[in-house]
Amino acid sequence: MNTTSQYAEQQRRTLILVVVFFLFLTTAIGAVGYKSYRGYEAQSRADTEHWLSMVANAKADAVNEWHKNLLDYADTIYGNEAFAKGASAYLQNPNDTKARARVRDELEAYQRRDEIDGIQLLNLQGQMLFSVPAESSAPAPAVVEKISEALKSKQTVFVDFYRASDSKRAYLAVVIPVVNANLVVGFIVLRVDPQVRLYPALTKEIAPTPATQTFLERREGDRVAILSPLPFSPEAALGLQIPLEQTGTLEVKAALAQTGTIESTDHQGIAMIAVVRAIPEGWILITQTSATDMYDSIRVYFGRTVIVAGTVVFYTGLGLALIWRQQLLKRYQAESMAAQQRTLELEAKVRERTAELSALSRQMAEMHEKQIRSLAQELHDGVGQNLTAINLNLSLLRELLPENSPDGMKLRLADTSQLVEETVARMRNVMADFLPPMLEHYGLIPALAWYGEQFAQRTNLRVNVHDRRANADRLSAQAEVGLFRIVQEALSNVAKYANATKVDIEISEDKECLRMTISDNGVGFDPQGLSTEMSHWGLAIMRERARALDATLEVQSAPKAGTKIILRMAKQT
Repeated sequence: MNTTSQYAEQQRRTLILVVVFFLFLTTAIGAVGYKSYRGYEAQSRADTEHWLSMVANAKADAVNEWHKNLLDYADTIYGNEAFAKGASAYLQNPNDTKARARVRDELEAYQRRDEIDGIQLLNLQGQMLFSVPAESSAPAPAVVEKISEALKSKQTVFVDFYRASDSKRAYLAVVIPVVNANLVVGFIVLRVDPQVRLYPALTKEIAPTPATQTFLERREGDRVAILSPLPFSPEAALGLQIPLEQTGTLEVKAALAQTGTIESTDHQGIAMIAVVRAIPEGWILITQTSATDMYDSIRVYFGRTVIVAGTVVFYTGLGLALIWRQQLLKRYQAESMAAQQRTLELEAKVRERTAELSALSRQMAEMHEKQIRSLAQELHDGVGQNLTAINLNLSLLRELLPENSPDGMKLRLADTSQLVEETVARMRNVMADFLPPMLEHYGLIPALAWYGEQFAQRTNLRVNVHDRRANADRLSAQAEVGLFRIVQEALSNVAKYANATKVDIEISEDKECLRMTISDNGVGFDPQGLSTEMSHWGLAIMRERARALDATLEVQSAPKAGTKIILRMAKQT
């Protein structure tokens, strides 16, 4: 068996050992973690139910205590015989101002209890005689409904939650009969604001338990009415009602006499765990907390267990993997060295081909310029001189024509002479585009300024040329010609596609490079969407000319944002 086969067999055995050990360790740790997770889950649920029950009992005791104190306060008023006599005297004779003043003073004293929002004095028909404060509205229908009960029983009657018609706020009330000589002569109504004592008792935090929500509800026919504000809905008191058909909701389950611990979703679909308590007046007290929070803590515990176990498994497997890796290292080293050698050879070939392409690009640019010069010279020496001679001959013919020659012949010769002159002018423009004399004699900036003026006359496109260089020395002939050709191609593209009104050409420099920027205010385009269509050959030509100058060309554009072409070329020394 050769060395390679020995390595392969050893690697296979080591891999099998690592996999088997890893699977065994993972299974063992998973079993321990699952058992720990279940234990922690049971303990977390028990703890949650314990402190929820503790909070619910405390809140129920607080509500019961509040209810008892309120009724005890009402009984104090009910048992005041002196007040009953004075009120009876006033009720029998409403014009008795002294009796009215004494009753008002007494009621104002009773109204000093902070949760008493107002006190009203009613006659046997439920009509309000006066109130403290004086601007109180008429008795609520829920209060009037309890008058007959108070009249019949001659006892204090508690009025459950109702909504005031003027302020739409939730109130409670106590109807106290005014009894004189065992006869009911009128009623005192204490309007109780639950926001002063009752609601704060529900929202009071009980340290050190986690965050809970406690609220009251009651069943009203086929609906469940919420009696106190909710954290997410301060206006829920008597404003939020849940149909009994929603039997899966926490509120409906509690209203259907399910007490103790309930785990369900509330009317908003949020998972909750709650403890339900029945309290006086048919109210149901619910203390709840988010089940998600409880399960989040369980998941965090489980996650930590998994992390610890996973870490042990990971490092154990890592150690075994290092042993296996060591056996592979020798084999891979030889392969890596061979790959590096191939990479170096490829890089050398790429550099060689890049240099060849750069040289070819420069050679093509030089050949193109030579062809342009040759063509311009041919036009000047051949076609231009011939056209000039033709124009001279035409002039001689006009002079040699007899005076009695037809006018049509003279007009035709004049028209022909005019066409020859226009052809000569157009030829000169073409020759100037090929290689403007100003570029050769005066340099790049004057040539660009002259060409911009000529271009503007032909296209109605305003061209501005700016030289921002501190030292405006001329560049090499090759650089000036290359930059001029790039500007020519850029202006041609602007005229064809950009729908612009202005082009700015700026030459600037810094310590390292010369920069030429060509920007227009046209429609722009998406550079990433360029294809190889004919309309984009201009950019390819400009890039090739830039490459011939050992320069970089960057195109910045966006739809409706114009186009900017930036050329950067190393400064010439």
